[in-house]
Amino acid sequence: MSKAGRPRVASKSAKTSPLSEFIDAKWGSTGLTNDEAASKFGFMAANNISMWRTGRTAVPLSRLPKIAELLRVDMVSLFVLWLRQYKARNDTAPSILIEVLERRLMSANEAEVIKTLRHATRNSDPAFSTSALGAIARAALP
Repeated sequence: MSKAGRPRVASKSAKTSPLSEFIDAKWGSTGLTNDEAASKFGFMAANNISMWRTGRTAVPLSRLPKIAELLRVDMVSLFVLWLRQYKARNDTAPSILIEVLERRLMSANEAEVIKTLRHATRNSDPAFSTSALGAIARAALP
């Protein structure tokens, strides 16, 4: 039995972001309907979940831990996507601050590798075997 729920309708007020697109793409892996997830967040109705998934409303920073738990993803990865959501919705957000936070714990070259990997995997944070990591490292060497 499918738990798909109602079909989504495009909204003129929706402003998708990498975070909303990621949550929506990964949502099926939770096995939860929006109604079921809403109860886990303490919401009375599922529309909050739906609005996050479609980009109609921004995902509050305080909700990232529970979202990470439900999607079984790294919270730091979600935080980087949240920063991008924040920047897309706030013209005054300092781009340089967001860029620094995205790559603070790695060199500029490492950040490029991670950026390319995130793009290639659509921010899915896959696990890699030792041999796959070796192949990536060998491909990166001149």
